[in-house]
Amino acid sequence: MLIRRIPDKNKAAHQGLWLKESSGCFELRGKTLGIIGYGNIGSQVSVLAEALGMKVIFYDVETKLPLGNAADAQSLKNLLSKSDIVTLHVPEINQTRNLINKNNLKNFKKGAILINYARGEVVELEALRKYILDGHIGGAALDVFPVEPEKNGDYFRTPVQDCPNVILTPHIGGSTEEAQQNIGEDVSVKLFNFLEKGVTFGSHTVPALALPPQEGSHRILHIHNNIPGVLSEINTRLSQHKINILGQYLKTNDDIGYVVLDVNKNISANAIQLLKEVKGTIKLRVLY
Repeated sequence: MLIRRIPDKNKAAHQGLWLKESSGCFELRGKTLGIIGYGNIGSQVSVLAEALGMKVIFYDVETKLPLGNAADAQSLKNLLSKSDIVTLHVPEINQTRNLINKNNLKNFKKGAILINYARGEVVELEALRKYILDGHIGGAALDVFPVEPEKNGDYFRTPVQDCPNVILTPHIGGSTEEAQQNIGEDVSVKLFNFLEKGVTFGSHTVPALALPPQEGSHRILHIHNNIPGVLSEINTRLSQHKINILGQYLKTNDDIGYVVLDVNKNISANAIQLLKEVKGTIKLRVLY
């Protein structure tokens, strides 16, 4: 829609103005799609784009195996300079906040289109507005914003309102009846796996661990602040109670550490209390 400037033509038609022109309108086939973030969603977008006859390049901070004929752009600057359309599929973390800023927008190919259905904080909207109005960016589609209304009907304002060839939608990427059904099922399964097994895949706060149950063992889950010495102190306190560790797994992110321990016997109430007193402890659970 954006590459054919449909938003502007649609608006004009609703206002009674006939705009049948080809200036600034292009075919999708043969154009280059640049994907920033080549994870589950980004890689699937890659497959769909190739089916439409597009050339696909991608950039990811991690080494990723390309699907089809997609190619690694090697750097963000290289991707931006070669892409006719840039689409974002990254999480909102410190490294991605304002990733598309005034410094990176100037590296876009003139007339390129930006699509952001990822996270609102990834794009610096004031800078985007400037680059759209001066013609360097040919259009944009945005579904997410740094500040969003809390409920339907609330007032909404963003710097790119009234910009030409811009599509704005109210964070509806997952707002279909099918998606809501799938989300409900997915959340239920993930919650069950955490409660019953300690599996944290899909969590946005706790590091991801998925461990098979170990026969004849008892499982302990320990969530803590990511500070030095926690694992050592846990092991020391278990040893003091003559509890042998059969399996132990630790994973951390910037803020949180998550330890899963399989031990050889039931843990006493006294030992549980001692583990709760480990410095930095956020939550302790004994599964079975």
